[in-house]
Amino acid sequence: MSASVKEFNKTWWSEVYNRIIGAVVFLDAHSAECLHWDGGLFNLINGGAVAVKTLSPFERTKKEHKKVVFITQATSIQLKTIREITRHGDFTHCILISSVSLDIVYLELNEGRDIGDVVSSGRAPGEATKYLENMLIECCGKKQCVIEVVFVPIFAVTPTNVVFLTPPYHQIYPMFEEKLVPDTPSVDLYTLTNEQRLMVRRLTSSLNSLLDSMNMKDDVYYMGTYSTLIAGILENSPICVSRRKTCSNPTSLIIVDRTLDLCGVTTHSTESILDKMMAVLPRFPGHSNEVGVDMSALCEANVICHPNDIQLSPGCVYHANDDVCLQTYDHMINKSQKEVMFDIYNKLSKIDVQKSPGPKTLLKVTPQSVEKIVNASKGNYEIIASNLGILQQALGVVQTLKSPKRVQYELLMSLERQVLQNLAASRDSTSVLLQLGHLIKTRKDRDLPLESLLALLINVYSLMGTEVAFNKNHEESLQEALSVAIFEDHKNILDTTTIADIVMPEECESMATVIMARLKEISQMRKTLHKFTSVLRPCESGSGHEYSGVLQQLVEGLVDSERPELSDLRHRHDGIKDLLRSGLNILTSKKKQIKHPLDNSTVIIFVVGGITAEECKQLHRTVITSGVDNNFLIGSTKFVTPIEAMRDVLNLRYFQELIFRVDYTLM
Repeated sequence: MSASVKEFNKTWWSEVYNRIIGAVVFLDAHSAECLHWDGGLFNLINGGAVAVKTLSPFERTKKEHKKVVFITQATSIQLKTIREITRHGDFTHCILISSVSLDIVYLELNEGRDIGDVVSSGRAPGEATKYLENMLIECCGKKQCVIEVVFVPIFAVTPTNVVFLTPPYHQIYPMFEEKLVPDTPSVDLYTLTNEQRLMVRRLTSSLNSLLDSMNMKDDVYYMGTYSTLIAGILENSPICVSRRKTCSNPTSLIIVDRTLDLCGVTTHSTESILDKMMAVLPRFPGHSNEVGVDMSALCEANVICHPNDIQLSPGCVYHANDDVCLQTYDHMINKSQKEVMFDIYNKLSKIDVQKSPGPKTLLKVTPQSVEKIVNASKGNYEIIASNLGILQQALGVVQTLKSPKRVQYELLMSLERQVLQNLAASRDSTSVLLQLGHLIKTRKDRDLPLESLLALLINVYSLMGTEVAFNKNHEESLQEALSVAIFEDHKNILDTTTIADIVMPEECESMATVIMARLKEISQMRKTLHKFTSVLRPCESGSGHEYSGVLQQLVEGLVDSERPELSDLRHRHDGIKDLLRSGLNILTSKKKQIKHPLDNSTVIIFVVGGITAEECKQLHRTVITSGVDNNFLIGSTKFVTPIEAMRDVLNLRYFQELIFRVDYTLM
């Protein structure tokens, strides 16, 4: 059994490596991203794979390739691709590794059919295996071909020992048919769209696999309507019930909707340099949690379109097989920018060919001083090859701190602080929306992108929640400013491949109306809570106010030695057993003891919809300083930046398709 999520990943990846000797390996994009966090391509090459390819219908194998391994999420489209590749190959050994539990695959293969008996009797995985084996046999056209179908839960990555993310589920967001709040008070899986329902089942199944491998018997808690659905499946599905009968490590799993508090993911006020890198640098191609670093400073190639340049691949900042880099990456989350700069400079000074001043003699490490050492290594491929990880991390930090976007980032950080103090001081009499409207009108003078200002608006509405009723005239003025800004900047904030070249002002007005309606929806997300309704509190210094997020308040409440009642944290009870116990307590006049998450030795907090490195750091620091003995793990669907959070919650693409005239000649 795995002792940690990192160990869980290594255990299951070893199951993959044991099967790839002499094989051509095909991976889907999500499996490839997970592989990166376990060591990357060379883990497969060094493990005996003869070739590694993208799972694509356009890929083919050579005639001499007789063994093939597919690592797949087993979606219907991917299964069609596997059929296509297998038909055109000449394989005698074919292995299909499903990263998703085979009972979920069976459900999807039989969508709309009555399969309740098969699922409840536990026969679904076996039936799915038979179907996939027959599919491969038919495609191979050889009865003597060795066929193997196996489930290996590859879905998690571990940036640190206490943080894990789930790349295959990075698009999951707490939304009900494109709304933040469902139309009906009672929700179930069929409140969701087909695609959303499919992804929730997959995520829940993967979490169950994690708990099973770590021998965890869980008590499920939740905050938020969307998390209710995930908690319900984990509590009641037959496979989860069966796991709890055999697992023994008591664990509290707390699932939280991101939409309860969007301030933490739309703020630019972060100490974590990893958050800054995620916001400033482009994503590594095909990845949701890794950045692309321009490596041209180390070689002679001329980069034209980083990070998708055909001459030079981008670098990255996470290097699973390098302990020195793992330490630096941990610092990027948990240490200050100054500490990270000194750490990188110290490590680079050991390979510096120019013998720059030692870190102990410097009062401050600047991007220029780090860049100087990196540039000195240019063309020295022996040094580059042996120190490639730390050089990529150094370049990533330098490019972040020297980027023009960094200036925008700091300006937005300053604006956020001004807005927070203004709102805290003036409350209902605030004129902050007029100020934001003026900011939108003059954004080009300050070189501020409209996307960032939309993120700032989300931050404001989520920050105040139901505590402040904004002036109606101010909101109308803001909506008017937004309408004009969308008309002027539609090419930057909308998907221009699906709309006509000419955008009408009326369409932009409709989009502005939709955005304002969504902002008001955001402000209502905590109205069902009792304890965590406000995320503003007075500073300890006694001067001004500061942001204290729902997640932070939750963890502070959990580790409080007084164990205050956490009324907003719902617990999935044992149903009839609870009723019987409560009846017995009434008869015996004993007060029922309320179960607390810290009654269990391990606590997992999982945020649906994204988290920031800064939040991970603050939550972990709160646990450490509290002195509790419980083992805390922090999970989420992805790391997220302010602009990504804005796009997730506003869902502009969906509304764009409804509002704007579509130019079908572009499709």
